[in-house]
Amino acid sequence: MAARKSFVHILAPLLIAVEQGIKLVINSYYLEANLPLLEPWFYFRPMFNRDYSWINSLFRLGIGKGLHIVFVLIVLAMIFCLYRYITKNIAGSALISITFSLLFAGGICSLLDKALWNGSLDYIYFRGFFTFDLKDVFINTALGLFLLMLAIDHQGLRTKLK
Repeated sequence: MAARKSFVHILAPLLIAVEQGIKLVINSYYLEANLPLLEPWFYFRPMFNRDYSWINSLFRLGIGKGLHIVFVLIVLAMIFCLYRYITKNIAGSALISITFSLLFAGGICSLLDKALWNGSLDYIYFRGFFTFDLKDVFINTALGLFLLMLAIDHQGLRTKLK
């Protein structure tokens, strides 16, 4: 248990540092870049999303920065409670640690984007769809891993969460 806990304590901050470091470099040197990554689908095309969230941007909801910060803090608290519950009462594994490390890193990066960047510096353009960043990859990978763990009933996770 202690090894898994320290794994999360090491991996999540490392992922946060990498994600924010990439944004610092892009903001300093490559903000106007437009380069193909995997033509014809993916391009390096930095842009600031000042709408604070994909849903806010898509539906033009006009929800402000403060409410987004509160929402992210609530979601992070819920993720922390779920992580504690699972690791104390159900199961613990490297896969669970990696999944929650990705979720914590993505959530904290989202919070940093809103609080320090006044939005998100997104830089990977998926042609015809949207622009995203590493934080989005962290969150979506974690959600995919969590759903996979539920689907295969990893260490009885699905059964015990009923």
